[in-house]
Amino acid sequence: MDAYYGYDQSAQQTVPAAYRPSKPEDWEPYHDIIAHLYNAMNMKLKDVMSEMQMTYNFKATSGDPRYPSKWNLDTKYIKASEYMFMIKTMRERQAENPPKETRFMLRGRVVDPKDIARFEKRAQKKGTMRDGDPIECDEPVEDLVYGTPPPEDVSYHQAAYAQAYAAYQYDPSAEYSYSY
Repeated sequence: MDAYYGYDQSAQQTVPAAYRPSKPEDWEPYHDIIAHLYNAMNMKLKDVMSEMQMTYNFKATSGDPRYPSKWNLDTKYIKASEYMFMIKTMRERQAENPPKETRFMLRGRVVDPKDIARFEKRAQKKGTMRDGDPIECDEPVEDLVYGTPPPEDVSYHQAAYAQAYAAYQYDPSAEYSYSY
């Protein structure tokens, strides 16, 4: 009766053991997949490890000494030195006449101004940074792009539309390539 319902020992399928990488070369075929899950899909490292085990039967742990730390997968986390450079740049641009609002993009991701403000508040609370003191960071941050954002005011868009409409001139004598 057990064989009828599929409970027979001979009818069970054996699941292959998970593949455990033993050399750094074993990680290379999975480099792009791991980087995509971690950075593009914004998964946590433990979720990446479980996804790799379920989907690819690739079992590795973050404590594994062969774990590829040299892949620079920490791109979604902003370092204190990077925040300090952003705050310094913001202060310099606000001191200009007229003051400029600044938005940042680090490693292809937009940095939320609230995150910068939260870091600044925490640093002041810890005493590592004071409000009036100059910030000491001369080294520019790699992959950091900043600039003044366009105005998000509706009247700006309406004025730009009106200006473009006024600049357009219809020439009835011009020959057009379409016909009805």
